[in-house]
Amino acid sequence: MSPLFDISRGPPSLSTTRILSKHLNDRAGSIYAGTNEIQRNIMAKAVLGL
Repeated sequence: MSPLFDISRGPPSLSTTRILSKHLNDRAGSIYAGTNEIQRNIMAKAVLGL
C-alpha cells in the first residue's frame, strides 16, 4: 500500500491537501463530540447524585 503522497516527489497536490485536511477535521470533530458527552455525564452525576 502506497502512502497518500510521497514527500520525495514534492508537496502534495491541492486536492490531496484538502482530503487530508477534511479527514483530520472529521476525526477532531468526533473527539470533541465525545468530550462534550463525557462532560455532560460528569455534570449530570454531580447534580443528580447518580
